[in-house]
Amino acid sequence: MQRVLRNPALGLMSMFIFSILILYVDSRIATGIALALSVTGYIAVKKYSRLIYDISIITFAVALLFSFTVFPKLPPFNRFAIVEIIFVISLIIMRLSRGKIITRVAKGRNIMLKNYLKESLRVSFQTQYGLSIHLLLVLAFYLFDAAELRFVSSAAMVVLCQIIMLVIMIMETARLYILDKKLFQEEWLPVVTEKGDVTGKVAKSITKNLKNKFMHPVVRLALIYKGRIYLQARDQDRLLNPGKLDYPFEKYMQFNDKVDETLRNSIRKECGGNDIPLRFLLKYTFENEITKRLVFLYVSVIEDEAVFNSLHLQGGKLWTASQIEDNMGTEIFSECFELEYEYLKNTVLLAHQFLNNSK
Repeated sequence: MQRVLRNPALGLMSMFIFSILILYVDSRIATGIALALSVTGYIAVKKYSRLIYDISIITFAVALLFSFTVFPKLPPFNRFAIVEIIFVISLIIMRLSRGKIITRVAKGRNIMLKNYLKESLRVSFQTQYGLSIHLLLVLAFYLFDAAELRFVSSAAMVVLCQIIMLVIMIMETARLYILDKKLFQEEWLPVVTEKGDVTGKVAKSITKNLKNKFMHPVVRLALIYKGRIYLQARDQDRLLNPGKLDYPFEKYMQFNDKVDETLRNSIRKECGGNDIPLRFLLKYTFENEITKRLVFLYVSVIEDEAVFNSLHLQGGKLWTASQIEDNMGTEIFSECFELEYEYLKNTVLLAHQFLNNSK
């Protein structure tokens, strides 16, 4: 329901209903119904989706006063034209004051409110332009004396206004539907502090362009088989160090996911299984001009050949400590791996060497 109410173009529904009723019922009834719809919408929707509802309330409050004074002396089309003029003038006044509205919202840090305001302003501008053109056509209509066609032409002019509003509502509904569908498929990354506290979320496609503005958690797994580290070339679509040698298991943590869940998903993605031993090793921050990360490094030490073969890894190979050290600093390894290797060497690999020597 909230997705429907988020559509600011629905604020035009009051004007749309009024344009139908004014031709068939008393102007006070038509205006009262339109005002009631505007107030209901104002109460139901979120704050910065209310701009058109605000304008509708003002318009129909003034029109209600006119319905007891000026309107009874005028034909239905003239009453509608006056209400439309009030509506457009209100839109123009709102547009002139949009700078103050944007400044007030910009002081807050709620991104959703800013998005709601942006949507409302877009629909308001579209409505202002569309109805302004319609009023120019109404003016041209009155420049011609065609009394015998006046009723038909008046009805046609009202229908034209209805079409304009209907097109705006349909276009905005379709745009929001496409946007929601796109956002549903989007990957949302948590924004974290160096301690790991989550302070918000941002779309992965957005944060990639912002480079290192936000810190995101990344889970990595070092796979060690009989004292050798399995490395393969990073995919070319990786943000950091594409093509360089690294662990096959690395994944951004998704918003509301847990570290171990992200790790298991990474393993399933690469080899289809996750029945391997896992142990948390360390947490550290990594930052360069491209990205900023809170890295959770895990290690999986495998001694059983059948378990290792069950992973069906392809495209990489096992590296001994001496092979890695001979190639350190040659820029064939990823930056994160070179940072982590000394720790692996002095903990996991050293422990493996000690156990082998003690046998």
